[in-house]
Amino acid sequence: MELRLIESPETWSCQVSLRKEYDENEKHLSNPIETKFGGPIDDPDKVELMARRAQKALLNPITKSNEYINWDFKDKDDSQLNNLKFTKNVVCIEIKGSDVPNLSLIDLPGIIRHTEKIEDKKFIPLTEELVKEYIKNEKSIIIATISCKDEIDNQAVVTLAKEADPLGVRTLGVLTKPEMIEKGTHNIWLRIMRGEAHQLELGYYVVKNPTKVQRAENIKSEEARLIENEFFEQEEPWNSFYLRERIGVKNLQNKLSELLIEAIKRGLPDIRKNVEDKLNKTFQDLGKLPIQLSDSPRIELFRMVKNCSKIIKEKTTCSNDQTELWKLLNDQFAQFKEEFCALRPVFLIRTSFIGRPRDETFDILEDFIENRKNNASTDRLQQITEVQVTEIIRNSCRRLLTGSIPDLIPYSAARTMIQENQVKWEKPAMNCLNAVYEIMIKSVCETIETTFSRFPGLVGRMEYKVRTWLEECKKQTIDQINFMYKMERTTYPFTLDKHRMTVIKKEYLNSLHRTVRNENRNPTETLEVMALVMAYLKISIKRYTDVVSIGFRKGSGYPRVP
Repeated sequence: MELRLIESPETWSCQVSLRKEYDENEKHLSNPIETKFGGPIDDPDKVELMARRAQKALLNPITKSNEYINWDFKDKDDSQLNNLKFTKNVVCIEIKGSDVPNLSLIDLPGIIRHTEKIEDKKFIPLTEELVKEYIKNEKSIIIATISCKDEIDNQAVVTLAKEADPLGVRTLGVLTKPEMIEKGTHNIWLRIMRGEAHQLELGYYVVKNPTKVQRAENIKSEEARLIENEFFEQEEPWNSFYLRERIGVKNLQNKLSELLIEAIKRGLPDIRKNVEDKLNKTFQDLGKLPIQLSDSPRIELFRMVKNCSKIIKEKTTCSNDQTELWKLLNDQFAQFKEEFCALRPVFLIRTSFIGRPRDETFDILEDFIENRKNNASTDRLQQITEVQVTEIIRNSCRRLLTGSIPDLIPYSAARTMIQENQVKWEKPAMNCLNAVYEIMIKSVCETIETTFSRFPGLVGRMEYKVRTWLEECKKQTIDQINFMYKMERTTYPFTLDKHRMTVIKKEYLNSLHRTVRNENRNPTETLEVMALVMAYLKISIKRYTDVVSIGFRKGSGYPRVP
């Protein structure tokens, strides 16, 4: 049972509610449901009966709670008719009034150790689990109700309080039934009250509540407090006990109010931060709300299309820090270049080192001519040996009948080697185009979904239009790639940059000559063909990858990056 006391200038009133925190299978609900049970109560004497009725409603979940609002507890065995004997759901009592202290209390069920019926033993761990769940909260104050009728060490609440609060900094002890203390044993409880035994930082209070007979006679609160005052003023040793401020319900009530105020003050910074966080979140959510629509559908459609076009343009031109799209596209262009360069051939010249044969590698990607030993980076490339080049030259000579003319290197041998490499160029370009197409489709469709989100029907139609347009752009780009690919393959090797071609070929040839001279060998026409092929492939590969990449931008509608 949860008791919420609220100081208010209004007249005294009470509202009983039911809070459902667990479902029928005892599983905790992520969002508890609190509903009012009956209307407001203006008579304090009627609160207890309504609270009992509310408890009755919780213990009978299969029946509508409204049926218990006017329940009459005539049957002494009424509790035996309940569907449940225990529930984790809560009866909430909210009391407001000018003389009501600001205080919140949760009255937990008594911890049971024994049951009359075997089938009721299941409630023993349930009650203990419920108590532990509430008192483990480090911000809560544990009010340990300890009966003076039994020894303090034998009371389960003391054990559970120590487990949850080992240092005793948030546990307040309340001694009850002081009239049941046996003669000669008062000093045990007085030592506890003085803090000499079972010490708690918040200390102990002692109260005397009405007996069962008095409660059955519906004793009023004022009368109960008078009886309590008379007891502590007349009975030894309480009438002479010096800690008067720790005796009686009124003093306990004042202490609890004081503790609550202190707890609220400690929690104010966190409360303020939570409020600010929620306020900021609310402003952010408000900022995400779409602007108010105008009365003209045509104007609204024009505005959304214009806004969508603006966002797409910002993405494709990197405006307003919109760089994510081009990062993805540039990654694909880099992958295209890497995949394309992996098709290049490397040429091997057989040499010897300390009497053992080895191959020197010549790679057209080297910025400077440099002989290198074979390594892992070129193992997967097409490797063309000096012997293979010589055989290609011989075959060309046979076809062209040039074998009888000294120093004549057949041009067709170099062309054959170049075209054998160019036949592989189409696949990397198509792979890159497909990847770029998917990136553009995703980016544009995301923009459409964001811009036209208020009109799902428009989203589908706009996406269809965009996909149709991008498909057409893709077809245009494929035509350009095919044109470039066929032009490179079906025409003779060609470049207007003859000077650069001559310089690169000379660099390769000089490097090849140095290698064979170190082996005491004379340069051959085979090295001439190798140098020519490497020089031309270096120029044509860069030309092809650049033109194809430009085709991606132009044929697919991508603007040039500023």
